[in-house]
Amino acid sequence: MQIAIDLKKDANEELIINYLLKNTDMMISYNYNMVAIVNRRPMVLGILEILDAYIAHQKEVITRRTEFDLKVAKARMHILEGLIKALSILDEVIKVIRASKNKSNAIENLQTEFDFTKPQAEAIVNLQLYKLTNTDVTELENELEEKKKEIAIWTQILENEEAMKHVMKTELKMIKKEYATPRKTEIKDEVTEIKIDNTSLVPKEDCIVVLTNEGYVKRVSLRSYSAVSQDETGLKDKDFKTAIYEANTMDTLILFTSLGNFLYVPVYEIPDLKWKDLGKHISNIIKISSDEEIISSFLTKDFKEKVNFLSFTKNGMVKMTNLNDLKVQRYTKPVTLMKLKPKDKVISVVKAKENILVVTHNGLALRYKTSEVPLTGLRGSGVKAINLKEDYVINGISFNETAEYALFITDKGTGKRVKISEFDLMTRARKGLLAIRDVKTNPYKLIYASVINHKKEIGILTDEITYHKSSEFPICDRYQTGSNITKDKIKKVFTSVDLITSKELESFAQEKPKEERKEENISLDKIDKQILTIDDFLDDFDK
Repeated sequence: MQIAIDLKKDANEELIINYLLKNTDMMISYNYNMVAIVNRRPMVLGILEILDAYIAHQKEVITRRTEFDLKVAKARMHILEGLIKALSILDEVIKVIRASKNKSNAIENLQTEFDFTKPQAEAIVNLQLYKLTNTDVTELENELEEKKKEIAIWTQILENEEAMKHVMKTELKMIKKEYATPRKTEIKDEVTEIKIDNTSLVPKEDCIVVLTNEGYVKRVSLRSYSAVSQDETGLKDKDFKTAIYEANTMDTLILFTSLGNFLYVPVYEIPDLKWKDLGKHISNIIKISSDEEIISSFLTKDFKEKVNFLSFTKNGMVKMTNLNDLKVQRYTKPVTLMKLKPKDKVISVVKAKENILVVTHNGLALRYKTSEVPLTGLRGSGVKAINLKEDYVINGISFNETAEYALFITDKGTGKRVKISEFDLMTRARKGLLAIRDVKTNPYKLIYASVINHKKEIGILTDEITYHKSSEFPICDRYQTGSNITKDKIKKVFTSVDLITSKELESFAQEKPKEERKEENISLDKIDKQILTIDDFLDDFDK
């Protein structure tokens, strides 16, 4: 069998050879015990000892073979001497044989009359008549001379050590001449470990990456996505999408978890499935704890991007981390992003923008500049984000100056929008301001807070998932409880997600100066106002 691999013009020949050497039997290590029978006993020997044992074995083989050949040659020479002697006195031999009673009597008479040995007498009696010609006599004499020479050689081999070694060398050379072929393999005492960059073997393809709330992830080809993108992707019951990225197999997906870790997931390692397929849980790629949840994600093409992340914890801590610190070499298990105190957990990880809004369960909100949070490396515990008293943080938000409204939803099923300007700019680690009226008899507790624009939809999970446009929530002041959204118990609130394209990812990575963003927002506002929808009209009317 022969296997031929044809390479493309731009293929990396050295990479492919190294891959085959590493992953096939083209390069393999053999472990073996060199066992030899020495003095009728099996023994494990080193290379020098086994060579000595082989030489001793060969010597024994040649000795026994030569002794046998010598014995046979001497016996044949003895017979030849008897036949030649009989032929020289042929008439007398014939006369004795004719006078004998039978074959055995003839053998005895030949031994008595001419002093032949029994083997010689038997050979003479069995001699055929045509052997009595002159030609056959000459052949007997020539054969006798050959036997004498052979006997001399074999005797020398048995008696002379150098002659024995000469025979061994000659026979090994004959074996080499007959069987030797050029060695196709290379034997090395030590082999340098071959390291292969797996990314070089991955085809560079564009794709769509989908992540869900329950931690299911999948990679979908653009062909599959384009064919059925108008349909809902495969999801478990009451699960929902938390991110959809337009990606490349060379990109990296960063997943932030509730236990203060992050998962480094190359896109090419995400299972390639169809748009309608359910996807695989992230624990099938990287093992995580059963109580560890994926709370946020980020797709990056280059870790040199100027991006910082803010991590907020339930107990009111915040930490800023640079994207470049998240690049790791070993990613088979979760990597620590933030050191947590006992009973604390991360509730949000967001891309750092200009401002921060920290919101608590009891309805307090603290707004301050992102510059108040120091940039620290991995494993640090961060700094205090808000001063808590028998309370906990439900969300930490980062937003630009252009953002206008914060959305709040309560455990009583009410919701409202509040102008961000109503929350005075303060400093970090303060108590904050009320974001909802403190009703003593029937207190309203916040379960969701975000800073959104009027185009986003809010998903509310009760016994089912319903979607509401953000413009449906009334604009209120900080002290109002908002309008009713649902009478059912709210289990989860989330912001619907749209496909994040490659261009949008690039814009995320390249923050523009504040003045440029304002000009851009003005131009976008002008474009939006050219095509007004009823939602836009109602939204402007509410303002």
